[in-house]
Amino acid sequence: MFDVMHFGQFHRVEPVVRPSGTGGQLDDALAARVADPLFLLARQWQVAEFAGEDGGSPVWCALSTESTPLGSFRPSADGTAVPLPKGVPLEFLAEAGAAVGETARQLTLRAAARAGGRFLATLRTVNLPSGALDDIDEAVLAKAPLPGPGSDPERDPLRRDPAGRALREVLAGRAPDGVVLAGHLADGWRPPGLTSSQRTAFDRAAELWLAWFAEQYRPPVTSSWARERLEHRFAVTAAPGGRTVTLTAPEYTGGAADAYHFDLDTGGGPLPAPAGGTPVGMLPTRVTYPGMPAERWWEFEDAAVNLPDIDAGVPDLARLLVVEFANVYGNDHWIVPVELATSALHRIASLEVVDTFEETTVIEPADDDHWSVFRLTDAATGAPAPPLLPLLPTASARLEGAPVEEVLFARDEMANLGFAIERIVQSATGRPRVRADEPPDDEPRVSPADPAALAYRLLTQVPPHWIPLVPVPLEQGAAAVCLRRGQIPRFSADGTRLPQVKAAGRVLEPEVKRVFFRDEEVPRAGVTVSRVPVVARGEDGRVYQWVGRRVRAGRGEASSALAFDGVVPPKGS
Repeated sequence: MFDVMHFGQFHRVEPVVRPSGTGGQLDDALAARVADPLFLLARQWQVAEFAGEDGGSPVWCALSTESTPLGSFRPSADGTAVPLPKGVPLEFLAEAGAAVGETARQLTLRAAARAGGRFLATLRTVNLPSGALDDIDEAVLAKAPLPGPGSDPERDPLRRDPAGRALREVLAGRAPDGVVLAGHLADGWRPPGLTSSQRTAFDRAAELWLAWFAEQYRPPVTSSWARERLEHRFAVTAAPGGRTVTLTAPEYTGGAADAYHFDLDTGGGPLPAPAGGTPVGMLPTRVTYPGMPAERWWEFEDAAVNLPDIDAGVPDLARLLVVEFANVYGNDHWIVPVELATSALHRIASLEVVDTFEETTVIEPADDDHWSVFRLTDAATGAPAPPLLPLLPTASARLEGAPVEEVLFARDEMANLGFAIERIVQSATGRPRVRADEPPDDEPRVSPADPAALAYRLLTQVPPHWIPLVPVPLEQGAAAVCLRRGQIPRFSADGTRLPQVKAAGRVLEPEVKRVFFRDEEVPRAGVTVSRVPVVARGEDGRVYQWVGRRVRAGRGEASSALAFDGVVPPKGS
């Protein structure tokens, strides 16, 4: 026989108290009684707790604010201010502007052909007779043809873009140039030989298409890109208390336009006192953070942050201040939630706090000339600006694609030059194209009469996507210099000078005759400028698309191996 095994089951685990003493209750343990209350009072007196003025906790707040809508947007320091459109993202206005003289944002060959093809499709929706559509299509194609290769292959803008050349051959005679067509239609052009009803239908199609083209491709404002400084510069204005103030962004490098990008220019003198509305009552909320010391006696503290385990050396003052704040003053900060409108400049008119002793305290702004938190900088003095909170109409749910253009600005100390290296440019197909994959040019050298003699080389070969930056005086007679976009001469095998290879991207602006960059903007570490496609939604829910510039640090110095007046050993030696 074997013994029967027994298993115990437990449904609850709780302490077993003795029936004697306090009647079997846990009151004594939970009360945390002490034998000498006078000792605790003495300790409170020693640490000056009886003299503290922060013994009460806020239980109610009455807050009134002044809100001033943003009035205008100025693209650059010398640009013309325009009314700030409602709901349009500020990044779209700052990055999608066009240079002076541009009627539309630069379109690739594919985009221009798609815009022109959309107009041909629009003609099919306005009840034009099918017999007249073929004649109208031919007239439109003849009036606004896509650009061809030209008579000189060396001057073909797509000479180094094989995918773009193939696309141009496919689209030739099949789609009009949308940019050129928009200019003709805006001037009132119509195909000849149309009847009265056909002209009315054609004008209706042109009106519909021009509205679509303007919404898609017309720049919203002039460009805010400061080429010499490799950054965006723009400003927005408001008038709190009837006084015009300007929020300037002097060094915006692209991305999200946050409040810390801006300085405040009040125009000199203090601002008028805020005129708040009816105070709004609300409940304050205590500030909490991971690792915050617990306030209740038996509460277990969060183990996410172990403050006692923080190591700090003697000179590590900032870390010590953080630990002291977390342990001593952590429960002295409260949050007052406030709902504010965007596209406006806000400031607090009045703030009254009622504590647990029913005392009302009026909270004034904390002004200090040497230290500030969450305050803008005064553009004139560099001191903390008046307490104004800008809520900018920034883009929400912004998505960015891979760069369609990337230029590396680098120093070449051996050649005593700077170089703008076009690593990626946008192809005529709209896709990125790596310029390093382009076939190299013939090496310029002068062959000697004697095949066994040394050959003379004028200069070493530099890749065509390395655009030189030549130092020139900043002003006439000045010692300071700036960097001017230059060109490296090209020669054929017999010494004939060939047409120069120009920049292919938008960053270096090949259509501008003289392009300069400030010398201090290209440090030894270099700087990288890229153009990325961006899509975002505005406050009104509309979708905005543009190509914005981004500026970030470079990769150090570069070496082009550029040298002049060299000799080359004969072949076979």
